[in-house]
Amino acid sequence: MPVQDTAFDRTLRRILLVQAIFTGISALFCAMIWGHEFVIAVLYGGTVTIVTTFYSGWRLKIATKGNAQGPALNMAEFYKSTLLRFILVIALLMLGLGYLRLTPLAVIAGFAITQTGYLFARGYAPRRRG
Repeated sequence: MPVQDTAFDRTLRRILLVQAIFTGISALFCAMIWGHEFVIAVLYGGTVTIVTTFYSGWRLKIATKGNAQGPALNMAEFYKSTLLRFILVIALLMLGLGYLRLTPLAVIAGFAITQTGYLFARGYAPRRRG
């Protein structure tokens, strides 16, 4: 396995782990304050983020496997995967809010809090001087 594949897999796992931790902490917080309805809704919102992050990583890995396609096709593949992720997010949120009738504020809060996992999963990398 090439080094870049290993680094990509490690980064994706780190992002997913941080998002799962954020989802768990949010659910515990809701359990202490609001009760089980909010916990289920927050878990659902966090799971939407985790599923779509995994989907994006999978699509990105597929798109970069055939890197001999040229920049125009790679960019088209990137836009296609972004659009499909957007549609997946909308569909999953509609399922949770419409069909499952989960608490809207908690679903959106779980989704948003777990999205911030992208910011914290990057880690600390000191800048080089010189």
